[in-house]
Amino acid sequence: MGATEGVTKTMLNAWRPEVGAPAILVRWLITEWCNYRCPYCPQTHQRRAPKGDGMTAHAFDNFPLQQWLDGFDRHFAGKRLSMVITGGEPMVDLKNMTILLNTVSENPLTECIRIDTNAWWRPEQFADLDKSKIILMCTFHPNHVTDDEFIDRMLKYLSAGFKIGMVNYVMNEPNVAKFQERQKRFSDFGLVLHPNPLWESNGLYGDDVLDLLRHYLPPLDFQYRTGMEQPLGRKCYFPTLAYEMNYTGWIAPGCLYDRAGSFFDPVLPSSPPTSVSCPFKSCVCLDKYSFLDGIERNVTTNPLAIYFEELKRHAALAGPSR
Repeated sequence: MGATEGVTKTMLNAWRPEVGAPAILVRWLITEWCNYRCPYCPQTHQRRAPKGDGMTAHAFDNFPLQQWLDGFDRHFAGKRLSMVITGGEPMVDLKNMTILLNTVSENPLTECIRIDTNAWWRPEQFADLDKSKIILMCTFHPNHVTDDEFIDRMLKYLSAGFKIGMVNYVMNEPNVAKFQERQKRFSDFGLVLHPNPLWESNGLYGDDVLDLLRHYLPPLDFQYRTGMEQPLGRKCYFPTLAYEMNYTGWIAPGCLYDRAGSFFDPVLPSSPPTSVSCPFKSCVCLDKYSFLDGIERNVTTNPLAIYFEELKRHAALAGPSR
């Protein structure tokens, strides 16, 4: 058996085992509402920004929370669930997020709930939250919070029982200049900064910044996240094993947007039975390109688990950039 076949089999054993319940990943853009306004963010930020057909930018304004929960019960009954909740800032909805997360966590087949957050909130605001299946991906935005304040929040989250999967750091021009200084400081607290290239960053960075990114990112991620590597034509399991959904209920199997339907229909759009050829020239999303055939990463239902260890190991081996 070739290396690629072995890797694919390992990944499929995690998500489509011969014995036991299959797993599904749901990436849910739950809102574009955010309490921060960062210069590099393309979203609308307003909770009730009009999105057409009477829809707004927040899921629970468009449909009641219970209707969303009923949809998860209907579509994913009998499946192990891995969920990524992103935004916007999901945690600005204090009341509904606690109910959503606790209800989804109560399902014994739910294995992982990752929340992408700017970490503005205090852990005591979610004192009633079941944290057992939750992993935070916290993004540090220095234009909104100081280094000391953010590190203090991370330590408080950990003390309160939250798991931090990764600390994201957007590599726009002001942040690049201080990345190495902050990377060292954060590492003193056991926190590894992930140098995240800007959306559609291909061609935007000079050689010095590319060298810095190459130094601190694992090779695979440097290639895809900077747009230097094209996934076009490569076989990918993301459409087979995952759904993308937004705050209006629009949902598609992975990146097959021509198959999109509504989360509130009786059945979801059908997923392909096996890997498909990627139709795109660029893929900068860790959750997606990690499902490319032959990549030894998504062998658990926590898409951050192996990547974080790779990032930490790579940063330790790399040492300071010259």
